[in-house]
Amino acid sequence: MANPDPKQEIINNLTRLLLTRSKSTPTNGKEERQKTLRFLKERHMADRQVHFVVFEDQKGHSMHFTCYVVKNAKGDWQFRGAEGDGITGTPGPVIEKAWANLGGGGMPDHFYAGGYVADHGLDVTHVRLVAKNGTLVEDNVENGIVLFLTDQIVTLPIEAELYDRSRQLVYKHRVLG
Repeated sequence: MANPDPKQEIINNLTRLLLTRSKSTPTNGKEERQKTLRFLKERHMADRQVHFVVFEDQKGHSMHFTCYVVKNAKGDWQFRGAEGDGITGTPGPVIEKAWANLGGGGMPDHFYAGGYVADHGLDVTHVRLVAKNGTLVEDNVENGIVLFLTDQIVTLPIEAELYDRSRQLVYKHRVLG
């Protein structure tokens, strides 16, 4: 199903996904989880959007997702994917260097990604993704979060370059592929 409101489309699909995974009945905790859902960051293009959302599960644990929606021919938004700790069950690697812990998809021509940046005191303010084919996608770190969205062709692997406030490269590593 599609929805004229992209955020409501995300809420509907995340709720359905998590109820399925937790084997809950549709009324068991659905409203409580929806009340804790917050949209923290978003990126837009005319026909697609990516949103970073957090909420609490039934046990009160914080979960995050990078959600991707696209506009169909009727002008409604359709949920196309989500990456986050609620799907994989793991928060990502524990690293003592600056690190971008990203999930994403849509390669090669509907690329989206997002996640948290751990800077370990290195004051990381900017992240640049460099795809194998040379495509660059950038974002500023806001509240420890980055989001990426492009209509350019993106091929794997992708490397993240993390920059500090003075635009000095402090660390780089492979994030996808």
